[in-house]
Amino acid sequence: MHPIQSMLGSIMERKVHLLTTFFFAFGSFFLAQAVLFDAAVPFLLPVWALAVMRYPKYLIPAFVGGMSGSLFLGLGQALLFVLQLVLFNLVIRHAFTRKSVQLTVAGTIIATQVFWQLIMYAGQPPLTVQVAIGFEALLALVMTVFLFIAFPQVDKLLYSPWRAEQLGAACIIAAMATTGMDRMMIGLVSVPGALLYMAILIAAVSGGVLFSTTIAMMIAAITGMAELSFTGMMTVYGMTGFAAGSMKGFGKLGVATGGLFASVFFLMYDLTLPLDQTHFVTIGVATVLFFLIPSRRLASVSDVLQPERQDLSEKRQQWLARRLDEQLTDFQQFASFMSTMVNDQFPAQETHHRARTEELPLACRSCFRYTKCWESNDDSMPALLSEWESTYSATKKAARHRVEEKIRYKCVRHNGLIEELEERGADRLLMGQLQHGRKMLALQLRDMSTHLENMMKEIKEDVTIYHPSEEELGSCLRAQDIEFFQIDILSEEKGSMRIVCSIPERRSSFETDTTVAERLILPILEEMYEEPFQVEKALARERPFAHLQLTFTSAVRFSMQYGVVATAGGGSMYAGDAYEVFPIHDGLTAVLLSDGMGQDLNAYYESQKVIRLMRECLDRKMGPETAMHTLHYMMALNGLDDMYATLDLALVDLQDGRLWSWKAGSMSTYIKRGDEFLRMDSKAVPFGFLPSFTVEAKNEDLKSGDIIVMMTDGIFNGDIPLEQQERALCQTLERHSGLDCEALADRVMAEMERKFKTTADDRTVLVMKVDHIVPSWSSVKMRTPSLFRQKVVG
Repeated sequence: MHPIQSMLGSIMERKVHLLTTFFFAFGSFFLAQAVLFDAAVPFLLPVWALAVMRYPKYLIPAFVGGMSGSLFLGLGQALLFVLQLVLFNLVIRHAFTRKSVQLTVAGTIIATQVFWQLIMYAGQPPLTVQVAIGFEALLALVMTVFLFIAFPQVDKLLYSPWRAEQLGAACIIAAMATTGMDRMMIGLVSVPGALLYMAILIAAVSGGVLFSTTIAMMIAAITGMAELSFTGMMTVYGMTGFAAGSMKGFGKLGVATGGLFASVFFLMYDLTLPLDQTHFVTIGVATVLFFLIPSRRLASVSDVLQPERQDLSEKRQQWLARRLDEQLTDFQQFASFMSTMVNDQFPAQETHHRARTEELPLACRSCFRYTKCWESNDDSMPALLSEWESTYSATKKAARHRVEEKIRYKCVRHNGLIEELEERGADRLLMGQLQHGRKMLALQLRDMSTHLENMMKEIKEDVTIYHPSEEELGSCLRAQDIEFFQIDILSEEKGSMRIVCSIPERRSSFETDTTVAERLILPILEEMYEEPFQVEKALARERPFAHLQLTFTSAVRFSMQYGVVATAGGGSMYAGDAYEVFPIHDGLTAVLLSDGMGQDLNAYYESQKVIRLMRECLDRKMGPETAMHTLHYMMALNGLDDMYATLDLALVDLQDGRLWSWKAGSMSTYIKRGDEFLRMDSKAVPFGFLPSFTVEAKNEDLKSGDIIVMMTDGIFNGDIPLEQQERALCQTLERHSGLDCEALADRVMAEMERKFKTTADDRTVLVMKVDHIVPSWSSVKMRTPSLFRQKVVG
């Protein structure tokens, strides 16, 4: 069974190609046999013109089918068709003839027929032949118009909604094709008659009385031109369409009954009409086939004729509901993250603090009467201290004063003991207030998340209009007359945009696969999203039909390499410095450098904690300034542990070429650019150092070849003037700028150690190099450039 399944799968993948081949082969076969007015054969060349202009891959099926059909009319007719095809291919190469294919088809038929008839009649064709030539050229022109309306490019044919005029043109073409089937009989059933009658029933159930009557009269007129003796049946067909359309309200059964009533009525009214046994068997078979067509297929035809105008389709509602759910999920995760961070971030420290509060007072442990007060069976001192702690926060101070008098009577070092108790009480009260603040913030975030969830549920219920980004981009492309049939926006995050656009295959030999993308689509994307784009790849697809699949991504104009060297100062095994470099997206890189206070393990933990929390904040899409203030608040919750940490946050924008810097007590950032030496600094204090905290962002444009240096304070010697050390740093960068980043960072650290003896503190040097990325493509904008375009290119 596996080979059979493989064959069926291959057929389903190529069904569009196979159906198009079938259409050209059999369509040209029957249209080549269509004879109108018993003299004109005008329909093969229009089919050939359609294949040449819009479906060049199907010229062979069109030629084989057309020649096979014309041979049934005689060898002379086949030879005449060959002359028409050859002449058409010769003249259609010129730009003038391609502007109006319909006139070219008519002119080709006239020229070929005149040449042929002059030979056949020795230069004097009769008037009837001349009139027939004119009729054939006129019918070919009309047929070409209908073909080009009914069958646009294959991508539009499959993915664009059908219009009413397009459906009407297809019906006329089908009726003309049936005129070439007049000899096809299956027993008593006329194949063209069954198809025409079924078309009238479908028109009745889809479009009502007006549409069915129009289709019936067009079918009758076309069939009457092919067979002049058929003109008496035009009334029968017209009444069939009218009666069937009038019964549309009763469904399929009513339509079929109305169509049969017209034939029965004329059978009783006019015995001269050819309403014989073949006619009734044919309409019976057509009626059965009509009932076998699924109603949903008929509904699609009805939607083309009478489209339902809705402000918001069900599919768009589902898309919007998913987007709202995603946004709500992101906010709930953010609220959970913030609640965890402010509520449960320091359980170990709180436990340590509680242990400290339960220790014996220092005044008692250093007293000579410690054993008598605390190790004897007399429990008066612990009871007095417990009573004092219970009365410390009371509104009335009389109870605490009475307890203090008892302590003075009992303790010989009562002044120091009471001062220590007051300090511990104030510490305990402050930590309680901080804990209350953290709990309050966590509850507020939880309530905000609940309110937002309820609000989004109401929005999903009441929403009426939403335009996805694909529709907005499609409107921009249509406004510039750019052909496309599908747009998929895979990522809409700034800096990592990813858009897939499918367009028709290239029309001319001088075009490349990315001509339309680079010259037309790229400027539209750059104006719409205000960031540079590039063509990542262009693939030629053959399934379900031949087309180009273009992938656009955000263009990163700069590349960045970095190197880090870090050492512990004073011979210690632990360094208080920590760093991390990570991409937020392809066009934005974050650089974090932190210096914990001290040179022990606690300093290392503090700097690592700052780095980790800052990365979590940035990953949760928190603004850098908000993240800096949040981390300061968290470090302030350390209580009285006297642990601080600096932070140097740099965001390197690789799209626009810009460096953003936020500092909290960190060293300056230096940029070496040719002969220039720039410095970016800030006066903000380290995290948790003061109750208040302010931070401001500094930014600097980057250029190709810039060297960026970030460092901790251990690199410089505090006893030597800063200008002298900066001058040495600049000289080192200039002298060794050709080294890679890590080697350059190692050279900077070695030179600063050698010249200024900076070995007492932890030291970290982070060096970055920025260079241009030169793409293999070039975007040329044909219209007036926008300000953004000038900024990016310039």
